[in-house]
Amino acid sequence: IVGDGVRRLADVERPAASSIASKAINPAKITFGIQDPGVPLPSGVVAGQLGQRLEITEEQVRQYEEDGVIMIKGAMKDWVPFLQGITEYQIEHPHVWSLVGRMSGLYDYIQRNMWMTNNGFRDFLYYSPLGHCLAQLGRTEEVRCTTDMLLVNPNKGFGWHQDNQNGPIDFPDAMRWWVAMDRCGQDDFGAPEYLLGSQNNKSVSDDAVFVKLEDGDLSTFGRRTKFIPEPGDLIIWNARTIHRIVAPPTQQWEEGTQRRAIGGTVAKSGAMYYNKGGASGISDLAGHKQKNGEQLSSAYFPRIYPSRVPEEEAERADGRLVGRSPKKIVDLAVTLVSNAGKYVSFTKVVGKKE
Repeated sequence: IVGDGVRRLADVERPAASSIASKAINPAKITFGIQDPGVPLPSGVVAGQLGQRLEITEEQVRQYEEDGVIMIKGAMKDWVPFLQGITEYQIEHPHVWSLVGRMSGLYDYIQRNMWMTNNGFRDFLYYSPLGHCLAQLGRTEEVRCTTDMLLVNPNKGFGWHQDNQNGPIDFPDAMRWWVAMDRCGQDDFGAPEYLLGSQNNKSVSDDAVFVKLEDGDLSTFGRRTKFIPEPGDLIIWNARTIHRIVAPPTQQWEEGTQRRAIGGTVAKSGAMYYNKGGASGISDLAGHKQKNGEQLSSAYFPRIYPSRVPEEEAERADGRLVGRSPKKIVDLAVTLVSNAGKYVSFTKVVGKKE
């Protein structure tokens, strides 16, 4: 993927990169460690408070359970200026962790586990109503963050797929979320599209990523979404729900246009640590010491609902988290190299519309 991104970035016949893309790879601005954007919290939000509450109706819960996805209009609208502000700061001050993703060319800016390095995204998880929304839809008493990702301007589409970068948890324990900072989807690209009810399929294996809708029992799920998210809209879906993202036909966003979003995965109450191995390890490179079969509970997977754990919060505040474990990076590299043929096929599907 990185090789393909380098090739595209070096292609002199391609239009010049957008200002966002150029900023995101500016070597003079690369930063390390924890960043503090200094953007004020939304009106009425006070540092240290519990996460906000936003009531979800039983009808919405049933819709989520039936369709495997739901969009809650305006759920995070009060947080949009804050999210836009901290995202702009992040683009202006790209973190070293974002470089591999940027070199892939898949997005103008992409970075995983923002909450670990950017205090603004940490505060969004801590104080917004995100955790309460997820708890109600998942009918769970506890919500923990397993991974998140800042996604700015998808340049390549992702064909129909199920998510497998959910952190070290199994599918039944996982819920996915995505918050729009810009309007998108009105031109058929930029917003995720879902195959409704497909979380109930019996033919897609747990380790599968990309799928064909004519294979197995996926053809029996005939309904699709057509979401056109506005800033502040929240999409939540079952991690098994099949979906795709269509990118601009030119595989590059025009200057002055953008699609900024923050998304991620949470674990429901009682989730167990589950190291799946393989490429899924990309979302589990932090320096924790949890082992298979243990209940998920550490500062690396912080509880955000119904309340935060003071010890976990302090460990993040004191900068004691190891965001990337050198040993895990080496182990992952060995795994990817030994299965190179399998992962090269991924590049043949990225960018496809079907």
